[in-house]
Amino acid sequence: MYKLLKKYKKHTGPLYAVAYSKKHNLLFTGGSDKVVATWDLDKGESTPLSIKTDSAVLNFQLLNNEKHLFIGLFNGDFHIVDIDTRKEISFFNRHKLGVFSSCYLSDRNLLFVGAGDGTLSIWNTKCFKLLASHQLGKGKIRAIQSVDNDVFIANSQGHIFTINLFSIEEYSLFTTINHPIFCLNNFSSNNSLLIGDKNAHLTEIEIENKQIIKSIPAHNWPIYKIEWLNENEFVTCSRDKIVKIWDANSMKVKQRLCFPEFQGHLNSVNNLVSISSIETIVSVGDDKQICLWRKWQTFL
Repeated sequence: MYKLLKKYKKHTGPLYAVAYSKKHNLLFTGGSDKVVATWDLDKGESTPLSIKTDSAVLNFQLLNNEKHLFIGLFNGDFHIVDIDTRKEISFFNRHKLGVFSSCYLSDRNLLFVGAGDGTLSIWNTKCFKLLASHQLGKGKIRAIQSVDNDVFIANSQGHIFTINLFSIEEYSLFTTINHPIFCLNNFSSNNSLLIGDKNAHLTEIEIENKQIIKSIPAHNWPIYKIEWLNENEFVTCSRDKIVKIWDANSMKVKQRLCFPEFQGHLNSVNNLVSISSIETIVSVGDDKQICLWRKWQTFL
């Protein structure tokens, strides 16, 4: 069971992006106030490292052994910042609308970037050279997930496309569901995909035969993130203000982290990250709050 450990509330607008660097022991948060803030979780306070942007912050990705921070913005631009020197090393305005999603493949030095105009760009992260670009329909690309040698890209039209890593110049339609897709994750033990959609359903699809294994009403509003905690548990968050812990084997809810029972979020929970090394979940939302949830055993 998880309990609320701490809340941070120094941002002045809704939060959309969160990431954790184990190497630097830093939590990164960003949102509509156009500020990337950093937090030292050991000290329980913000750090002097702060980055001001020209547009709302939507997406983070840690690159190159956590040396660089990718910052995707609402206006379609993205920045690459060296965390140690605090200097920008690259800037791109490739996309016309918001950078809602990204996926980093460290073993191949590849970065997939998805935007609100339906465009996908693929980059080499060593030299930050554009390798390929695709127009994947007209829907916002909100989710990208790698599975073995394939990358799955989902959009607000309910389409899931796939790109094989040996042929990144080509793509194909994997499958389509009836609702806009907001998040994806790999259910590796089942060789399947977990999908969170606007209709608040959690859907599992087999990768090999593209068949739906199950689709269940999981929240009251759109599901914004699916994150694995360990091989038997995952966590979701939603516009319905709730963070849910799930048993992966039974697909049953083990815990609902909400307000007022657990002093959770007051508005939409837009994103979260799992920090397995300290058994902690960090969630961010429209209420400007950063909530740290820790497994109750650590309180003993």
